[in-house]
Amino acid sequence: MNDAAPGALSAAVVGGEVEQARDLTERALLAGVLPEDILASELIPAMDEAGRRFEAREFFLPDLLLAARGMKEALSLLTPLLAAREVPPVGRVVIGTAAGDVHDIGKNIVAAALEGGGFAVHDLGYDVKPADFVRAAKEYDADIVAVSALLTTTMPGMKNVVDELKRQGMRDRVGVLVGGAPLTEEFAASIGGDAYAPTAAAAVRVARQLLTRQPIGHGPAATIGRAVEPGVAPTRPEVGSLSAPRRPRHEHSVTARELVKQALEFAGPERVPRQLWLLPWAAKRYPETVARLGSDFPSDIVPIPLLCSEPVPGQGNAHSVGTFVDAWGCEFHNLQDGIIGEVKEPQVKDWRDTAHIHFPRERLTVERERVAAFCRTTDQYVLAGTCPRPFERLQFLRGTENLYLDLARPPSALHDFLARLHAFYVEELELWAQTDVDGLTFMDDWGSQQALLISPEQWRTMFKPLYAEYVDIAHLHGKHAFMHSDGYITDIIPDLIEIGLDALNAQVFCMGVEELGKRFAGELTFWGELDRQQLLPYASVDEIRAAARQLRAAFHRSGGFVAQCEFGPGARPENVYAFFTACEEE
Repeated sequence: MNDAAPGALSAAVVGGEVEQARDLTERALLAGVLPEDILASELIPAMDEAGRRFEAREFFLPDLLLAARGMKEALSLLTPLLAAREVPPVGRVVIGTAAGDVHDIGKNIVAAALEGGGFAVHDLGYDVKPADFVRAAKEYDADIVAVSALLTTTMPGMKNVVDELKRQGMRDRVGVLVGGAPLTEEFAASIGGDAYAPTAAAAVRVARQLLTRQPIGHGPAATIGRAVEPGVAPTRPEVGSLSAPRRPRHEHSVTARELVKQALEFAGPERVPRQLWLLPWAAKRYPETVARLGSDFPSDIVPIPLLCSEPVPGQGNAHSVGTFVDAWGCEFHNLQDGIIGEVKEPQVKDWRDTAHIHFPRERLTVERERVAAFCRTTDQYVLAGTCPRPFERLQFLRGTENLYLDLARPPSALHDFLARLHAFYVEELELWAQTDVDGLTFMDDWGSQQALLISPEQWRTMFKPLYAEYVDIAHLHGKHAFMHSDGYITDIIPDLIEIGLDALNAQVFCMGVEELGKRFAGELTFWGELDRQQLLPYASVDEIRAAARQLRAAFHRSGGFVAQCEFGPGARPENVYAFFTACEEE
């Protein structure tokens, strides 16, 4: 690139050197390099390389987002010049998150990757109605409509986008690309879509492939996914019903509390302990099933309510449509009853300015006598009424994308705030550890569907020591330590075992149940979970029973397994019931 070595701009983008990327772009333009040549020779190869490293787990989300930021800086200089020279983009994409869904971090990353791949991208945001996708596709002469979803309840709406394109006579010239954690190739085909992409890098490759197809839209998604007739759901065995006689309640020689302790300590419980995570979504839709589950399969583990002498601040209902403000002042926006929304307006603009953040010390006024009274009234295993989540609290306060960019090169002020946050959580856990509860819990969602969100090395440096202290507090007071973490987290399970974690709730199906069993069974208790992205909403009862047997065979070693699943958005009631039935069978 004249006064800069070939590949210098590309290296700056891949390395996340944002200011250098802008400077090198300016220098190349001043030297007379055509903007289309800069895009083709430097920026597109840079984002392709960043995507390759991400898929190879050499890059993680902070690295990918930082590369995208460098690419955007360069593109901000090139885009008006390309338009003035009437240089067409590789293709035009309209992208958004499906109607009813507020989750957009994955969609934002895909949009950035597509821009880096030379596409003109028009981002519609989240909660996008089918008519708005089609209107924008028409207005911007889009080649591809890309639709994202995280909630299984919003996935059916994706077919409405395809149908609306058909009604407007646009389906033969507009490709439909879908993505999101619960989606599959089969689902893309079933709604008549053209393709599914599991990652941002894959989305760029697939989008390029879609541009080469003539026509796009009459062939099945099998050209990229698996062959299924468009608009027809994949076949599966007929599901069971809830009309079977109720199961008798079995008497046992120990209490539920003792049963759970035996499982956690590999002391040969006489049956597998169980726990149902019930979301208001299910309670509102299936009250009879919920009642029957409570009667036939009462949970052996129960969380205690937050019992404090001072009112804990907050406004609204976390599981209702609208805005909910939590005890920290974080505002969650929700579009669906029965689930929790997402923070869209972060409080922290700069980690050096956090004096206004409210640490809810009202939560430290735990009433030990009321806790003791609660524990005396039940023979269930009682979990503490608090759940530290340092990584997620940072996201709620700062905003997810902002935090990932911060983690790429963490400022000292971020470390300082994390230390303050951790000190608060330690104080809260120590208070609960001195009560009569049986176990302490903490959580953070650390995985995407394929990998950790940050590098294992950074996790071990910044967050593992925090969790180690939480576990130590529990053990020092004779309690067990429980942790929840969604996504693919195989890389850090050995670390969790090393710090002495007793029970892990994780999405074991995305990591491989048998492989996890071979590596870690007997080392800690797998506290569920049955897959809620594919099995609970879509599987047959027979498939659910098979999955329950698979979990038990992989993890139960005279203990070490708790039958747990979540009855939440999209889950079929007969599948939840079948899971607990199968887990009781020898």
